Amino acid sequence: MSPWAGGLPPAALARVERQRAGGATGSFLSAPGAAAVAAAGLAPVGEVFGCLVMNLGWSGGFCGAWATTSGPGVWGWTSPVVTTGDPGGLRNGSGPYVRAVDAAWHGALERMLTEARALGADGVVGVRTTRAHLDGSAVEFTARGTAVRELARTAPGTLWCAGLSAEDVAAALGSGFAPRALVRGLSVATKHEDPLMMQQRSSWSGNEVDGLTELLTRARADARRGLTLDARRHGSGHVVVDDVRLGTFETQCGDGKDLHAEASFTGTLLTEVGPPGAGRAPAVLTVLPLNR
Repeated sequence: MSPWAGGLPPAALARVERQRAGGATGSFLSAPGAAAVAAAGLAPVGEVFGCLVMNLGWSGGFCGAWATTSGPGVWGWTSPVVTTGDPGGLRNGSGPYVRAVDAAWHGALERMLTEARALGADGVVGVRTTRAHLDGSAVEFTARGTAVRELARTAPGTLWCAGLSAEDVAAALGSGFAPRALVRGLSVATKHEDPLMMQQRSSWSGNEVDGLTELLTRARADARRGLTLDARRHGSGHVVVDDVRLGTFETQCGDGKDLHAEASFTGTLLTEVGPPGAGRAPAVLTVLPLNR
């Protein structure tokens, strides 16, 4: 098998060479999307893709930290909610899991961007990320999109990406906003199932389960905070959120169990570059009626 080169695996290298030499440029754009980017002064240069498989282990969950630092029964009727964004939160059982997921997500995205650079692109539009479970605890993370080149380069050497559709990117450019980066916040919140939660979950009457409400609320709030921090790392601006996910799962904790909520927010960071139309002077898309 051929070795990796320039941060790309052999399959990606072959794809780049094929798109450079073939004369037929691939893309994930719809016909309206292709027309929109053309009107915004962008030309598709190829489809780009990155993937990474990560083995996601679980080091024991919050149970161990809670039991050793506070002790079962200390909290009595209710137990606290801890998130991975809390001080020291990345050192509890969820920390290694969150770090591994973050590393895999960014790794797949970076491999997609590396392929775009090899094609001489200035940006990638319509980026989609996926996560698929394989055998055991192995999970594949992917990122794909359409690489584009600016017909009138405003900042040569920089590479931006956007989860927005081609039509939305064109609209943003025409309104004085330029896409900069895909940003993300991820959090896992954990709560031990306490007596109050057990009582509320087993009740036959309709009632709020306070502990679960708090668990999901804290997970979302912490993930949104992470999204803001990631945007600041790229220079801040306006974030258009286009993907919100929430999942729950349980792990055993002695005779009881811990409940976990995993939340993520993903969006496109836009920076203001001037009044409407200043970001990129939209080209005129001429339509010639075929009956004349």
